[in-house]
Amino acid sequence: MPRLIALTLFALLFGSAAQAAERPQHLRIALLITAQSAGSPEAFTVSGGRWRTERKLVHTALLVDHPQGRFLFDSGLGREIDSAFAANNWLNRTLLAYEQLDPALDQLERAGYQAEDIDFILPSHLHWDHLGGLPDFPHTPVKVLPSGLQEAREHGQRPAFLPEHLAGPREWQTLSLRDTPYAGFARSLDLFGDQRLVVVDLSGHTAGQVGLFVNLDSGRRLFFIGDTSWTLRGVEQNRSRPQFVQWIAHVDSDREANARVLQQIHQLHQQQPELLIVPAHDEQVARQLAHFPQFED
Repeated sequence: MPRLIALTLFALLFGSAAQAAERPQHLRIALLITAQSAGSPEAFTVSGGRWRTERKLVHTALLVDHPQGRFLFDSGLGREIDSAFAANNWLNRTLLAYEQLDPALDQLERAGYQAEDIDFILPSHLHWDHLGGLPDFPHTPVKVLPSGLQEAREHGQRPAFLPEHLAGPREWQTLSLRDTPYAGFARSLDLFGDQRLVVVDLSGHTAGQVGLFVNLDSGRRLFFIGDTSWTLRGVEQNRSRPQFVQWIAHVDSDREANARVLQQIHQLHQQQPELLIVPAHDEQVARQLAHFPQFED
């Protein structure tokens, strides 16, 4: 009897893992909440925001499961983030404090996935809270625009960039956008050639920031915009982050360029209200997405 129980548990465990690693027949996505901020007034996140409204922005990774490839759009915060974050000064540790850490790889492993099941990571940009899970996937290629990697290596400084995320052996793959307009953006890349996943250039918040359009078979369309705005409120009202936040933390590499991109997304939102705009950190928008291990297709 003990042998039978052991064999049954073995079959369930490895059967579940094999099922998780199977390629889907159609595109599906799931959001992984890897942490949330310790909280701040909304006025810290968007110009004109409310001082009495607390926001707890989230740090996320998006699992994209396509018949031709499985990848993470952003990686959220990972297993080694505490030690890397601790090297920041007191002010930045206070302003950027996070809680409820649950790394993407931990969530994936609980559902039967392994790091090797992820074909590549596509970060919206290379700031610490989007690359924080990278050390958990040491052998996974990372696709980036060359300008983004160059900025991070040559000019990246704490707290926005953490050297731990850029050091050591890593397969950095060049993401090459084409001069093919998509949804009003001049440069784009259809990742798998089926118009379901389209990357566009959103440079401004950082050099080489990208956004991801997701067109599901259900007809639902989503646009993941990285940190062009931290909140949907910023998109709806075409309002950038407060100037005092820029002074304190130099959030945007090119504030004017980011404002132009934000205006473009604002106009797109007005023209296509059915398109769900997803700022990377907006906890309210995150509630509208399927949370891993549940998927939306």
